[in-house]
Amino acid sequence: MTRLLAWALLLFALIPSAWFAVAAWELPQLGAHGEDGAYYNAALALSEGRGYRATSVPGEPLLTRFPPGLPALLAPFAQSRALLSLLLWMLAPCALGLLYSWGRQQGLDLTTAALVCLPVGAFRLFAQGSANVLPDVLALVLVLAAVYVVEVDSGLATLLGAVAAAAAYLTSDVLLPGLCAMAVFLVIRRRYLQAAIYAVVLLSTALAWRLYVATYAEATALPLYGWYTGRPSGLQWANAALDVRTVLIGLVVAAVWRLQVRLQLSALGCYAVGQAVALQFAGTGSSVLTLVPVLAIAATTLPLPRVLLGVAYLAGLAALPGALGEPQRHRAFYPVRNQAYFWIESNTPLSAQFLAYNSALLHAATWRHGVSPQDRSDPTSFALEVGLDYLLATPLDPAAYQKAVRADPFYETVYEHDGVLIRRRRP
Repeated sequence: MTRLLAWALLLFALIPSAWFAVAAWELPQLGAHGEDGAYYNAALALSEGRGYRATSVPGEPLLTRFPPGLPALLAPFAQSRALLSLLLWMLAPCALGLLYSWGRQQGLDLTTAALVCLPVGAFRLFAQGSANVLPDVLALVLVLAAVYVVEVDSGLATLLGAVAAAAAYLTSDVLLPGLCAMAVFLVIRRRYLQAAIYAVVLLSTALAWRLYVATYAEATALPLYGWYTGRPSGLQWANAALDVRTVLIGLVVAAVWRLQVRLQLSALGCYAVGQAVALQFAGTGSSVLTLVPVLAIAATTLPLPRVLLGVAYLAGLAALPGALGEPQRHRAFYPVRNQAYFWIESNTPLSAQFLAYNSALLHAATWRHGVSPQDRSDPTSFALEVGLDYLLATPLDPAAYQKAVRADPFYETVYEHDGVLIRRRRP
């Protein structure tokens, strides 16, 4: 009976991600986040044998801002969005299965180990990972795999853990502090040779990626596509003295202290401390999501742990309908967007270059290159400065950008329909 209850809880933990994956099976919001478009086009380039490139950008430069772990995984499935969505969702049961196995490895009973998975499965970043081409859930899978294997006292297990940690770094390079902290765990356990093996594999991988970036990052190209080919932003101290990340760091430190009471020293605890400290420097989704299991496990040391985990799960479920609004909004825009893309294919040369928020999808649909106006204080002046031929604005873009495109005197309107505006540079 206990085993059946554990399986039931694991299935309940999978419901939010499955719900999101089914509701957005064709990835309607693909490219809306900027980063996801870069990952998607890099996966397409790898699948076509063109290398790790930002193919949607003029000149198709090598991509150096993001490590290649996620695009390499997605490349064999990049031609089909349905297969991509299925692959992204399959990461969810992998992550929860690893978390459950780690809990059992640490001595948690069947029901408690399964209960820990509930709030993780309902966490918004985790559920949305089933329909967003972002590295967060894959990074969680690899971190949990490394944590699980490193706990085993053997040279082969440590080597496998180091490989998983290196893959996690190549999926999200901001995880390096937490991954390095796991070497400290091995040293504390007096597994010195294994610590050396782990450190050599992980740091060699990190050095290789940094050398690649140093070799191919094109600083001189910054005005046009430096966001894609510039160096990763790295660790930057948060401006606010007290913000959400600071609170989360305090929660993680308290959670690790609680873990020490129940589980004593663990690789996951060491990872959490290292990554929590780094969180103040780099608060990405991958950093936050990999710390959620620590908070969930620490809750098992508090009074009424099952109630706490159940409430966290229900709170996550309650937030999901709002999260589903984004793919629904993009799906409703499909006909209008496709009509605009058809016009672009029929009326612009293949060499045309656009300023467009969703430049990744524009390239995938029309083979025209584009640059996103994100983080540009004056996007239309930038477009004129670098010689872009067209400005593309849609109702899904920020209102300020739409207004700037409409008001620019150096571009003339050549297409306008249902809120989509295309303007061409005047001769």
